[in-house]
Amino acid sequence: MKERIKQLKGESYFRENLDIFLSREVESCSRSKHTHDFIEISYVSEGSGYHYIDDQVLPIKRGDLFVIPIGTPHVFRPSTPQQDKPLVIYNCIFRIGYLEDWKQYFPVNSEIYKVIFQPYEYSQHWLQYEDIHDKYFPIVDSMYYEYLHKSAGYETILITMLIQLLSLLHRISVKAESPSAVVTDLDSAVHFIKCNYSQNITVKQAAETTYISASHFQRLFKKTTGVTFTQYLQNIRIQKCCELLKSTNQSVQQIANRVGYQDMKFFHNLFRKKTGVSPQQYRRICQAKQTGIVISL
Repeated sequence: MKERIKQLKGESYFRENLDIFLSREVESCSRSKHTHDFIEISYVSEGSGYHYIDDQVLPIKRGDLFVIPIGTPHVFRPSTPQQDKPLVIYNCIFRIGYLEDWKQYFPVNSEIYKVIFQPYEYSQHWLQYEDIHDKYFPIVDSMYYEYLHKSAGYETILITMLIQLLSLLHRISVKAESPSAVVTDLDSAVHFIKCNYSQNITVKQAAETTYISASHFQRLFKKTTGVTFTQYLQNIRIQKCCELLKSTNQSVQQIANRVGYQDMKFFHNLFRKKTGVSPQQYRRICQAKQTGIVISL
């Protein structure tokens, strides 16, 4: 049976002359999927669960941020109904008109502009970001505080902080598309790989050295280097193996373990694939070159 989708109206949330509303919600498994006639920015501040959006189910965790435009059906649900593991979401909702005087500051071809001001023309029905360096949470939390306490001038503070948040999100998308920025970001990731190649490092860890999400990082890494993250890591490890085979008397297993390989069958197959010879043959060739002896494999 197809899930019924409710439609939420901004008039149920907005106060007179203030087209913005903030809340902190503990999500439940019984919450219904819905659309709305306002823009929503949602930030996962605690717990984990799933975001049912359009026809997709996305796993979510702390630090995930979504910009959800008008008309996009969605709902957040926790991964478990247990009360000791709540899924807590900060919601900032606002009408399009709230940003009317500020829309000129976002290029019309930018993701932020399209998803907010042209939601029915934009093929991507929402935007998702990872708050890897905790840049967004302080802004969202401060906005919620201002909204709750309503001290003098809070209306001005809310709009300026919303513009700050959207501008940072816009900067991330521009940075990801800029070739020079990509090189700078990947430089830090490459440095991380070269310093930690012997450890069990992951794409996620390498991506966290940049301001790029793991999925986007993988695409950019392959586009920029010509190889995948895994292939690049393997190349670094095998290169180090070759250096150690030439310069030390350590056993092949010791060298394999030293660069991060415990599975010797996998290591031998990979080494032969990368160099065309076995580790033992590589060492003999190097020793023969040093003594001037010609050997036949």
